[in-house]
Amino acid sequence: MSGKDSPASPPCLAAEIAPDYFDPLAVEPQQARDVARWRKVRREELLGRRAALSVAQRQAVAEAIGGALDALLAARLPELRGRVVAGYWPIRSEPDLRPWLARLHDRGAVLALPVVERPASPLAFHRWSPGAPMRRGHWNIPVPASAEAVEPDVVLAPLVGWDGRGYRLGYGGGYFDRTLAARRPLAVGTGLQSARLATIYPQPHDIPLAAIVTETGLQYDGAVPAGR
Repeated sequence: MSGKDSPASPPCLAAEIAPDYFDPLAVEPQQARDVARWRKVRREELLGRRAALSVAQRQAVAEAIGGALDALLAARLPELRGRVVAGYWPIRSEPDLRPWLARLHDRGAVLALPVVERPASPLAFHRWSPGAPMRRGHWNIPVPASAEAVEPDVVLAPLVGWDGRGYRLGYGGGYFDRTLAARRPLAVGTGLQSARLATIYPQPHDIPLAAIVTETGLQYDGAVPAGR
């Protein structure tokens, strides 16, 4: 099944339907609107750049990100057997990390994919394995046919953009932020080096990731104090 024609990842599409639905948590209204407009412009620019990559370039990026993830997990979570790693179904030219996830599965890791069970709520994670039956979830994004819920040790978060403080620019729905507010897995952003921004102008609802990796390696590690 392919999600190439889907408008956005399931964790994030809601803001494209109702951009103002996510309460900015007492931010001054005009400032919140300015940031939302700025993010919309940057998002479209970055998505356009990513879509312009060739298939070969995307495959090379995904393979390099997989190598960077291997190094990160070797340092943070060296024993993967029985650990739950939640990936994502790639859409909109996102790096396709399914081959890397398949290798983790061969090493004994338990795999999962995010599922939107209720609008404006934290994501659930359902067990998945390469070749497993899939069904169409919210917004027609493939999700596991199995409803077996698991609690992830590691969650991969696809990045539209990112900054050096560990903040993620996604599609704007806030689902990953809600998820990280509700649970504390090792949340790792994965995306392009060229998608780095000076800042995403973080708002009160934005939660920094534990780490960010790109095709050039580890770019942010929340376990390392600033300045080191």
